[in-house]
Amino acid sequence: MMMEFRFHGRGGQGAVTAAELLAQAAISEGKYAQGFPNFGPERRGAPVTAFLRISGDRILLRESIEEPDAVIVLDATLLGLVDVCEGLKPGGWVIVNTPSKGGEALDELRMNSPLALVDADAIALETLGVAITNTAVIGALVRATGIVALDSLENPFRHRFGGLGDKNLKAMQRAYEETTILEKLDVDLKKPGSEAPREKVRALQAWTELEIGGDIARAGSSVDFETGNWRTSGRPFTDLEGCIKCGLCWVLCPDMAYRPDEEGFFQWDGRYCKGCGICAEECPRGAIEMRSER
Repeated sequence: MMMEFRFHGRGGQGAVTAAELLAQAAISEGKYAQGFPNFGPERRGAPVTAFLRISGDRILLRESIEEPDAVIVLDATLLGLVDVCEGLKPGGWVIVNTPSKGGEALDELRMNSPLALVDADAIALETLGVAITNTAVIGALVRATGIVALDSLENPFRHRFGGLGDKNLKAMQRAYEETTILEKLDVDLKKPGSEAPREKVRALQAWTELEIGGDIARAGSSVDFETGNWRTSGRPFTDLEGCIKCGLCWVLCPDMAYRPDEEGFFQWDGRYCKGCGICAEECPRGAIEMRSER
């Protein structure tokens, strides 16, 4: 029997590594496995998808996984932005990194499926010192599905992380123990207060319809894609008293996250900022500072 898993995360959180580590653990148990990514924009904070297949027999498939047995969400901010449960088989597991122990996550997913919830961010910060959640989420996945034994992950972890192997193993073990398992819940969207699932924002023009070359001959719809939801590492704050209105932040921002106002200052637009920090780095007066939003 073959089991298929789909990981949803953001660049830098380790979704691809999680799939690869689980594949190595399965192979060490004498199973067949595949772990591979599907990248969109290859940039830290951008949505990333990874796939995992584990089977007792040789795997002949090579395509992406459209009907997974379980989905693993490394970043809860993707819920509502990405249809993480698209194609999920009936009764398939949903494993989510969230501080919630129930209500909010169930309401957000609005589906009939068992859930495994774990605060992988907190575990990673306390155990590793950084918010890289993949090894903690692996613990939650193993707790929910039992797809491999925890012991089978020890060698892959040590090989991958070297001197940090023990810390990552500790994060996985903690997540395994602290994961909250919830039974499936039927949600009636016709009940007062219930909302229909959000429709995906789609481009007015698919990339396949654009002319070859670097020129944009017709208006597209990139403005509709509020890529600020990629942001994971803080945002810029401007000291207007130190600002000389040079406009370098506006010119150099790769995402047009600054807009000029009537007084000649350039105001930050969080809908598009991905938190790259170029504006703060290039400001000639040091008037822009990157700070945490939390």
